[in-house]
Amino acid sequence: MKPFKRAISAALAGLGLCTASAQAAADYPTQPIRLIVPAVAGGSWDLGARAAAQRLAEVLGQPVVVENKSGAGGRIGAAEAARAHADGYTLLYGTSISQALYPAVAKGMTYDNLKDFVPLGQTFWYSTVLVCHPSMPFNNFAGFVDYAKKNPGKLTMANAGVGSGNHFSNELLARMAGIEVHHVPFRGNAPGLQAVLGNIANCTSIAEAKPFVDAGKLKALATTGKLRDPRFPDLPTVDQAGLPGYETTWWQAVYAPKGTPPAIVRKLEQAVQQVTLDAKVHAATIDVGLVQQYLPPAELTQRTLADMAKFQKIAVENKIDLE
Repeated sequence: MKPFKRAISAALAGLGLCTASAQAAADYPTQPIRLIVPAVAGGSWDLGARAAAQRLAEVLGQPVVVENKSGAGGRIGAAEAARAHADGYTLLYGTSISQALYPAVAKGMTYDNLKDFVPLGQTFWYSTVLVCHPSMPFNNFAGFVDYAKKNPGKLTMANAGVGSGNHFSNELLARMAGIEVHHVPFRGNAPGLQAVLGNIANCTSIAEAKPFVDAGKLKALATTGKLRDPRFPDLPTVDQAGLPGYETTWWQAVYAPKGTPPAIVRKLEQAVQQVTLDAKVHAATIDVGLVQQYLPPAELTQRTLADMAKFQKIAVENKIDLE
């Protein structure tokens, strides 16, 4: 075949591939979508994902199946999503833990949070509440700090695993307060919460505590955000309770693997925005402390970069090492 004819044949073949790709994007989705959640079932990460998945299925017209892939503070699930085929049928439900905290301060990362994913939009943000078993001999944050100072290393703090969001929060709180506590890792927030309810661990920081506080099964001492949590209007923040400058809040967002066709990405971006602002989603998540807040991809990326810088600074200043 002459060079000119070969060039024409290659161009036509490329055009055919583009046409097929465009048609696939136009028809998308034609099969169930897998949403990887790098956490165990039952926590705020999982609950936010399931609320979003249910509404996404209605918007997209195909089932959105949640798959919990927990471990290593979210890194195992995020790494699996990064390696998935970029066709729009595998998505990641990430958080500032998997997409900003670990990439900023942990070693041996097996995925690049900025290069391996296409952000589709932020869905929620949330703070946590510091809670303890009712048997503990204090009823406020000042008493918590005083007890820890008088009993160095005796106070046990449950977390969702080494390097998890509440591990980081608890480490930061302990170092800023000048106290020594014993950090007890569990495989997710739900097991950690159950440990405190069963008095296996003394305290934890968690978003899903309200029903147990209301029932008298836990005592709430303070919330971790900059502003008071609307679910606990009479409860001070840690900052207000005596630790100026302390704040930890987290966010959740949806991602596609890098290389997902632009037309599919646009369709997913629109769906994520619609779902995030939906009243049904609000009703399903507000009681666990998730606050709807849509951020488009560009703003989500800027927030990610800002959080990475913040986490890195905090880790260095407070000598927090997340392996």
